[in-house]
Amino acid sequence: MILQTIFRILCAKFPLLITFCRFTVSYVLSGVLGYLIGSIPVAFLLVRWKSSVDIRRTGSGNVGALNSFQVTRSKWVGALVLILDLLKGVLATGLAQVLFDNQFSIWATAGVSVVAGHNFPVWLKFKGGRGLATGAGVMFMLSWFVILIWGIFWLIGFALTRHVNAGNTIASAAELLGVMVVPAGALKMLVGPSIEVAEFRVFAAAVFVVILIKHVDPMREYFAAAAVREKNH
Repeated sequence: MILQTIFRILCAKFPLLITFCRFTVSYVLSGVLGYLIGSIPVAFLLVRWKSSVDIRRTGSGNVGALNSFQVTRSKWVGALVLILDLLKGVLATGLAQVLFDNQFSIWATAGVSVVAGHNFPVWLKFKGGRGLATGAGVMFMLSWFVILIWGIFWLIGFALTRHVNAGNTIASAAELLGVMVVPAGALKMLVGPSIEVAEFRVFAAAVFVVILIKHVDPMREYFAAAAVREKNH
């Protein structure tokens, strides 16, 4: 890659900083790569093609699979957005694994960045999706067991609230809390011997924080609607 070559030339002029530069370049390239892949506005493009509308100004305004289906009333559009958003997470982390051998923290940087790119794409003035499908693609590549646990928490949350975004929030918050409080020994058994527990905690926490940030407004609406219903009763 041209950019990587330029960085290496610059770093070579400062021998004492070669190691620092090498890791810095790897993190920067991994982050940029992840963000650019994540920022591809799949839902925006497919909905615009299918229905000639701006998904950001229709339905919930979320640039994701569920709103794509609700706006177009097309199951295949919703399914395709879901699959492609998930594949963005797979692609970003997969490329990082190919380009940067045996460096989980660098792979994790790509993973967090692809979710951030999906949620805050520069091409749409930083108004994107909520990161769940893309985050699932990342977790599939780096720690698949997280998806299973998240699914269990989501079922519980949805059963209690009968609300998709509330289920998303409960599951993501539970996962965030879980990776922080689960004993290191137990977490090590889940993530495997090649991944440092501390690195995994930071990675998982960052992913779920990026996801939860985009659920603040939906949850405000949920509680406001619940308050209105309670008042009417």
